[in-house]
Amino acid sequence: MFKNLMIYRLAGGWPAEVAQLEEALAREPFAECGATQQKSCGWVPPRGAEHGALVEVVDGQWIARLAIETKAVPGDAVRRKVQDAVDQIEKTSGRKPGKKELRDLRDDALLALLPQAFARRSQVTAWIDPRARWLVLDAGSQGKADEVIASLVRVAGRDFSFALLQTQQSPQAAMTAWLAAQGPDEWPEGLHVERECELKGSGDEPAVVKFSRHELVTDEVRQHIAEGKLPTRLALSWQGRVGFTLTQALQLKKITFLEGVFEERATASADERFDADVALATGELTGLIADLVAALGGEAAPGLPSGFTDAPAPLDVAHDEATASADDPPF
Repeated sequence: MFKNLMIYRLAGGWPAEVAQLEEALAREPFAECGATQQKSCGWVPPRGAEHGALVEVVDGQWIARLAIETKAVPGDAVRRKVQDAVDQIEKTSGRKPGKKELRDLRDDALLALLPQAFARRSQVTAWIDPRARWLVLDAGSQGKADEVIASLVRVAGRDFSFALLQTQQSPQAAMTAWLAAQGPDEWPEGLHVERECELKGSGDEPAVVKFSRHELVTDEVRQHIAEGKLPTRLALSWQGRVGFTLTQALQLKKITFLEGVFEERATASADERFDADVALATGELTGLIADLVAALGGEAAPGLPSGFTDAPAPLDVAHDEATASADDPPF
């Protein structure tokens, strides 16, 4: 169910009741792109049933899903159409179009070609833990996460405060220490370093070393660390139950639930499978996130312990939106 995780801390202003969130998301339901529309975003029922609820509650966890549809016109097709228009103008008037006219010609060409473009649709699952006050997005890129956050801001207001989860120790510093360790007994309890990582040097043209299906507790890897190369991503497993790749930005990618976690179930209906999958996935990932944060020294927020029992002080949404806009998001 979850392949990637971006974790946000909810502060204040978020809907305290499911009905409030349902009402908010209903203000921006998904609709397919129009003939000349390049992108459309909106909320869809997470169970996939037409006219179903936009927020599902399973074991106290809230699940919502944003659909993103885009149309892309090949740049070469736009250039050819613009060139045809330029040739016609030069032929009939004997002049070359200026910069503004060229921009208008490009816009006209794009609008003319959009109805012929195929639409691509993707979905981002949003998981809210109302007790722990997490917003967790199954987004593989910052751009998709930004779409979810922007929609939540539009439908639920700018009083909603949030911030990316921050820890006392940076993921990069922790990964460096784990790779420099002499053996597994120096790794945090519950976490195991697997066989893939990426190390990056410094400077204008930094050296990059990638290991794949390679033992990492070696002198070779420790030598790269000693030379100043730092890990940007590292494959880990948690309790022998969940595999994932941790990045220097505290994102979890390539999440896989290991053998035995999702056993074959004799559930008869899609609804039963949905409930079981959500309950199992969120249950496992809740433990993983808590242990990972503990391994990184606890959550970095004034007055907030390493557990997840209290929320930090409200944050400035506008500031965080500007910070999050750089790529690889509040109610």
